[in-house]
Amino acid sequence: MTARPQRARSTAQKQLRRADILDAADRHLTEVGFEAFSMASLGRLAGVAKGTLYLYFETREDVLLALFIAKLDAWRSAMEEHTPARDTDAAFAQRFHAEASAQANLLPLMARLDSVIEHNVTLPTLIAAKRRMDATLRDLAGILAPRLALPPGAMLEAIHVLGALLLGAAQMDAGPCLDSPDIPRDVRQIVTRFSSDELFTRNAVRILDGIRHDTHTETGDHAT
Repeated sequence: MTARPQRARSTAQKQLRRADILDAADRHLTEVGFEAFSMASLGRLAGVAKGTLYLYFETREDVLLALFIAKLDAWRSAMEEHTPARDTDAAFAQRFHAEASAQANLLPLMARLDSVIEHNVTLPTLIAAKRRMDATLRDLAGILAPRLALPPGAMLEAIHVLGALLLGAAQMDAGPCLDSPDIPRDVRQIVTRFSSDELFTRNAVRILDGIRHDTHTETGDHAT
């Protein structure tokens, strides 16, 4: 395999180096968690000098914000690809949860986005990121709207509300594992009933039904 140049010079080389750094950041975050994530360790894992790392990202939160956007883009692509032309609310809710859970580190980053990450990047970086995320979700809403029989604006609202619900439901999986045979059957049933996927799907269907009802009421399109 041909070795890459020590210094990325062309735009394509810089883009590839940046992608390599984000890939290393994903692995580093998985290995050590949010609190222990460091630029020094990331540089070693990515195979670049710490000084080179700062040519691409100004702070560790700058890296994590870029990683979140990459994860959001991957989730958006998966939702577009796997949502059929006509979908039910229950199937969509299950898919929304499953595709988000399949993106490693998406939810942990999302949970710290407003409270930590966005407070530690420059204002221009934050503005650009907000615009990028908004464009991604608006684009997805426009694609999914006819598949869920919702106007694009209502679909965008649903995506935002379901995202907040997803974060809350994910906390239900943060407790100790209770699938041991020693756990009484009634306790296992309680855990299952309040697992993140069950909790999310039940309430997501209610939310989608409510948004659809409000949309019909606003437009005067009442179901008979």
